[in-house]
Amino acid sequence: MRAFAVRTFGEAPAIHDLPVPAVDGAFLIRVTYAGVNPVDFKRVDQLTATSTYPFVLGFDFAGVVEGAPTGASVVQPGDRVFGLARTNGAYAEKTSIAPGVTAEALARIPDGIADEQAAALPIPAIAALGSLEFLGTTAGQRLVVMGATGGVGGYAVQMARARGAYVIATVRGDVDEARRLGAEEVYDTNAVEVVDALLASHSEGADAVLDLVNGHDTIRRDAEMLKPGGSLVSTIYAADEPWFAERQITAHNISSITNPLSSTHGLNEVARLLADGTITARIEATTDLDGAGHVLEALRSGRLRGKAVIRL
Repeated sequence: MRAFAVRTFGEAPAIHDLPVPAVDGAFLIRVTYAGVNPVDFKRVDQLTATSTYPFVLGFDFAGVVEGAPTGASVVQPGDRVFGLARTNGAYAEKTSIAPGVTAEALARIPDGIADEQAAALPIPAIAALGSLEFLGTTAGQRLVVMGATGGVGGYAVQMARARGAYVIATVRGDVDEARRLGAEEVYDTNAVEVVDALLASHSEGADAVLDLVNGHDTIRRDAEMLKPGGSLVSTIYAADEPWFAERQITAHNISSITNPLSSTHGLNEVARLLADGTITARIEATTDLDGAGHVLEALRSGRLRGKAVIRL
């Protein structure tokens, strides 16, 4: 099968002809689309000489079940499915999902949702949903979404608005897009200092912050715009949780592995939100496998801010 992979340590990702993943006790999936996420190139950066090779990039996928373990009940051969392929990767003509593997998950694609849309959901939509669950987002909450027009941020703004939250978005130039997603207030970080601007409008501060962009050196400023007793989530493991706790802020670092919604239940929930119109899959770029490297580089450089998918 063709796959976009790192074959040996130190090698750049490229298209290779690899064996089809073993299917003993696993679901074999013919991939139709793979979703592209920042974690894909970050994982390549983290590979070491002791990593397992070949390493096929990508986690998010949509496709069709070609084989299933004996007694499988969740999905059957012929079903259209989507999910998270952590072991064998998604940038490939086929992948396999082993039941019980941490943070691997599989679910049926509901009628009315295209494979392309389903492949755009798993990591970003589940990250958004899990973050809002931790933040306790409900009607009336004043929520700041930092990085509101990216993959996770776009879903988070839509979900939070559906829950009745008052959403304040921060962006880098994409003001109109953030408003289209439903944000009531939008701060362009190219034009204003966010903390000062927010406190000028809301002297009492915000109830919660979902920070998708700030690293260890800058995320502490979020504390200045949160009320005592407020909450914060970082999806890039930048929050010093004890430091925030000393300032009466409950902070949490969440990832697709630690997120309890990285599961069949979580997949079903984000699919439901897409099917009922609560969220839309904002696909900015679609490419074939030969264009995978170009799309990853565009995402890494910031030239691509919306969602990209790879058509297999």
